[in-house]
This record gives sequence, structure tokens and C-alpha cells, in this order.
Amino acid sequence: MTLSDNPIAKIRRGESHTIHTRGITLLRSGHREVRRLKRANHVPSIHGNKVWNSSFLIMDQLTRDRRALSLGPDTHLMDIGCGWGPLSIFAAKRLGCRVTAVDADEDVFPYLELHAAINKTSVTTLQKRFENLTKALLADVDVITGADICFWDELTPVLFNLIRRALNQRVRRIIIADPGRSPFYELAQRCEEKFDARLVERRTQTPRELSADLLIIDGPR
Repeated sequence: MTLSDNPIAKIRRGESHTIHTRGITLLRSGHREVRRLKRANHVPSIHGNKVWNSSFLIMDQLTRDRRALSLGPDTHLMDIGCGWGPLSIFAAKRLGCRVTAVDADEDVFPYLELHAAINKTSVTTLQKRFENLTKALLADVDVITGADICFWDELTPVLFNLIRRALNQRVRRIIIADPGRSPFYELAQRCEEKFDARLVERRTQTPRELSADLLIIDGPR
């Protein structure tokens, strides 16, 4: 393999379009390898066109929860609306979880697979809409995460019903993050009324100054 063919060398040459944070490497939309996928006609159609900032706040929350939830190889984490997979990659590489990355848009998966290769880890991918995540698919899931996934009004009842199904299957914790959209707050209010749920604000300074609200829902103990 020549230097020009080496994917790691290509990543290093694109450092200005690369994020190194929390022990993982992520690519910005201007990176040459991302542009290559776009030229190959992998064009996500449901907002899966970059790394969304709320992902970093969930990474921090998972780090806080790691010991309390015994996160590790025996944990099945499902990342819904995974997009390019930053949360999935973090959970697999840094926490050692068994990860299923779910998205309705099949065109996000080449970007996720690129990130998995860069980070020398692997996750399972599953193309499903939220409403098609059945009880059987949720049966052995321990933790569900979702960053920037409640952006349309019609998603609020869909996600609420998914959360209810997941809790009925004894999912231990669900964490959904959002920068402050009204459909997300409607979801949070409904969950606080019906479940063991709380809304918390989180901030970080890395990879830059960011903030998001986290809806944290605990399952039956």
C-alpha cells in the first residue's frame, strides 16, 4: 500500500477538517474522505449531513453514568437517529459497549462506516424508522441514545411511543439531547408526566463551547 492509498494518511492530511475529542476522531463535512462519499452519491436526506453538536453532551453524560450503569461489553446500546455515528463510535470504542446504530436513511451508513474504520472499532447498523423499532428489536437493549432527533412536530408522538415501548421492554436508561427545539420540549413534558424522566442542561468547552438539554428517562429497576 502506498502512502497515497493509506486511509489513515489521508485522514492526517485533512487535519483542518478533523475533530479529535473524547478519545475518538471525527470528520467535518469538508474533509476529503467525506467529500469522496458525497461524490459517490451518498447524500443523506434526513439531516444526516454532519456531526451534530448534541452528541458531545450525551458522550459526557454516558461518561458520568458509566459506573452507575455498568457500561461495558455486557451493555447493548442502541443509538437512534445515529447519522454519521459519533455517539455509536464513542460508545463502542471508549465504553466498550455492543452498539446498534439505527437510522431511517441508509445513506448515512457509509459515513458511519468511515468513522468506524478511522477509529478501529465496529458497530451494527440497522435501517429502521422510529415507529418500526418493535418490542422484539428492543428486547435486549440496555441503553438508548439519540442526539438532535426531535426536530419536527410529528416526531414528538412517534418518539413518545418508542420510549414507552422501550421502557416496557425494561430498557434501563434513555438519553435524548437537543439544543432547544419546541418539539423536543413537548416530548420532555409528556415524558415527565408519564415516566421517571428529568430534563437537565449540559455544557461543554470541547471541541468548542456547546450546550444542550438532555431528556433522561430511567426504566424500571
